[in-house]
Amino acid sequence: MPYLPTTQAFLEQSALLLEAYPETTRITTKYSFPTERRAQQHKREKSLAKKQASSTTETAPTDSTPSAPIASLTLKTYNPATGVCLKYRTNKLQEVSRLMTGLGKLAGGADVASLGLSGPGADVEMVDAPAAEEEVVQTQSGKAPAGGKGKKKGGKGKR
Repeated sequence: MPYLPTTQAFLEQSALLLEAYPETTRITTKYSFPTERRAQQHKREKSLAKKQASSTTETAPTDSTPSAPIASLTLKTYNPATGVCLKYRTNKLQEVSRLMTGLGKLAGGADVASLGLSGPGADVEMVDAPAAEEEVVQTQSGKAPAGGKGKKKGGKGKR
């Protein structure tokens, strides 16, 4: 089964599937953190050593330290009665928190409209705020409008 492309698409489709078949639909999560066994690490180090020994010219220094493994979260919404299976995989922390919040709402019985995923409130275009009247008056006259704060008055200081 192919993976859905976005978080929003997964949550919308899962909500619709849960609304249609609330009794039989299951949501499962799988967290994977790849680890390397000692034998695999030894083989990788051997192959790196061979590559470095076989190259006579050094173009760029190579790091022998392995990069950090990337963990991933896979979500699956499945209905065995219809055979519908929705999958989504991510390795981004913000998406994980958004998905957990959305799935928590779905488990509580929320419908698609209450999730706020689609519709007029989902994607709102940001526009510039109109200029305030005081700023316009100040720029036209060259001085601050009446009633505003003026210069700071000097008080008794140390004499």
